[in-house]
Amino acid sequence: MRMVVPTLSNILTGFLAVLIVAMPREYVKGIMAYKLGDPTPKQAGRLSLNPFVHLDPVGTISFILFEFGWSRPVPVRYWKLKNKKKDLLKISILGPLTSFLLFFLCGFTASKLPRESFWWFLMVKAAKYNLTYALFSLFPIPPLDGSRILASLLPDRYMEWLIKYEVYGILFMLALLVLWIIPLVMNPFVTFIDNLVQMIVR
Repeated sequence: MRMVVPTLSNILTGFLAVLIVAMPREYVKGIMAYKLGDPTPKQAGRLSLNPFVHLDPVGTISFILFEFGWSRPVPVRYWKLKNKKKDLLKISILGPLTSFLLFFLCGFTASKLPRESFWWFLMVKAAKYNLTYALFSLFPIPPLDGSRILASLLPDRYMEWLIKYEVYGILFMLALLVLWIIPLVMNPFVTFIDNLVQMIVR
């Protein structure tokens, strides 16, 4: 598994790219959850355009070093939604869809910028991060969107069990990251996405 050399330039562009990735994705999910009847995102201060409230420290470091990671998930109390299963599915799918849209937007923007410039590097990284996050977030590992998509498709008792243990999911992901299991699994995706982005921005 390759790891990005943590130079000042890579850290700066990587961190700014994470801001571009995290804020729109989590903000729109919070807005949708609120519109569908769950006040939790508003109560938690997540209906905010401040990108820092949407960052997860470990996920941010993972983005910078491995070119994939995650943001701080928006808290959703599915039992407060108007139609708990259907609405949870809508909210969860919105995350990857937002990242896919941002991937195309950042890739298109990069293609119009002078190559090798600071802004070009930033948009290229943002494009990579968005696509890797879109794919990674579909893994059925709590608290990623993939686990909530799975939960919304399960019978009620299994759905409640999966969401009940969501709080421990971040510890599970951290363990998989420390043991290099997630980086090894993601390596082929990151390599493919890197090649794809380079083709788009030419």
